[in-house]
Amino acid sequence: MGSRPRGPRGMSTMLEGIRVLDLSRVIAGPYCATMLGDLGADVIKVERPPVGDDLRVLRGKNGISASFGAINRNKRGIAVDLQRPEGVAIALELARRADVVVENFLPGVAAKLGVGYAAVSAINPAVVYVSVTGFGQDGPHSRRPGYNTIAQGMSGLMALTGHPGDPPTRVAGSTSDLSAAWVAFGSVCAALVHRFRTGKGQYLDVNLLASSLSLLPDPTAIFFDTGVRPQREGNRNPAIAPGGAYKTKDGYINIVIMNQDQWGRFCGALGEPALEKEPRFATNAERISRYDEFVAYVESRLATAATAEWIERFEAAQIAAGPVYEFHEVFEDPQVQHLGLVATFDQPGLGPVHALPFPTRASATPAAIRRPAPLLGQHTGEVLTELGYAEDQIERLAVEGTILLHPSP
Repeated sequence: MGSRPRGPRGMSTMLEGIRVLDLSRVIAGPYCATMLGDLGADVIKVERPPVGDDLRVLRGKNGISASFGAINRNKRGIAVDLQRPEGVAIALELARRADVVVENFLPGVAAKLGVGYAAVSAINPAVVYVSVTGFGQDGPHSRRPGYNTIAQGMSGLMALTGHPGDPPTRVAGSTSDLSAAWVAFGSVCAALVHRFRTGKGQYLDVNLLASSLSLLPDPTAIFFDTGVRPQREGNRNPAIAPGGAYKTKDGYINIVIMNQDQWGRFCGALGEPALEKEPRFATNAERISRYDEFVAYVESRLATAATAEWIERFEAAQIAAGPVYEFHEVFEDPQVQHLGLVATFDQPGLGPVHALPFPTRASATPAAIRRPAPLLGQHTGEVLTELGYAEDQIERLAVEGTILLHPSP
């Protein structure tokens, strides 16, 4: 269905021939579908007329926003009212032809609309169907709406983030949404491998709470092992010293050492070789027990030079160290630029959009941004024609409000 996605210079793509129906909105579900699209899947995003995905209007204009463009690239888009029987029929026909269906309705809503797993698997037993919700399909919280900040608060991410004495702190960005997107993406790919081996599809239940908590395997293991409630530690690793952010002459530097040999090299690079045998700081345990004193000593030395100079010194000594950037500085880093960690494409209705491309560099089947995010209803006519709808049927559905058509840009 549709043209076969091709990668850079016509190279084949990793998920060439895989068809994805994206019934989701905002971030977690859509970004899962986008990553499948980055790897070459043919993704069709279904939105509700007349406004579409909520992310279109958040900090947006002309029905498009930079966030929507970045999170919904590599998709074709149709606008269909799933509250109408003929709209459901369109979605089901797309689902019948799909390899993957992604949705993030509250539990039970997709089934009520007629596009739940039972209905879809009845006509397409091999489908991989993933639901992304706040708390899962069952249990005492399953009916609650869930968003990034709520999941961060309930998973412990906020409890562990912040400085001692400060309140729980939200982790920047849509961390919980994106953790769920990555979990859903990986689960879908694994389920597709299973299907290729067995011919059987399956249902995948992904939620923000579990995905967020999955980012904390070591604090969880330590808590249950010791019974000690973890505290907010700020910018340090409580198990090692140095292991965190330290102030320099012009900013901050992260330094991590893992063993005694590295400690000796660190002291040499700091210009304090005698520090290696200083009884107060000679072992990791001593440094941790006197951490405030240790930090004061180290920062008094780091204050004599700029971060960049210390990076050079520690790199020469093979000590792991890196600058603590302000966000705008991230994109000026030569390694970030070398890796091509920001891609720019022209987004119709908005202009240039800067997006984070797929982070893995594959040798044979590289990911690529092949098309911008769709305008609302941009491909409705095209997709319905592929499904076998005649022009007069498409026009009737548009007049009745079941679908929304948008001229190609």
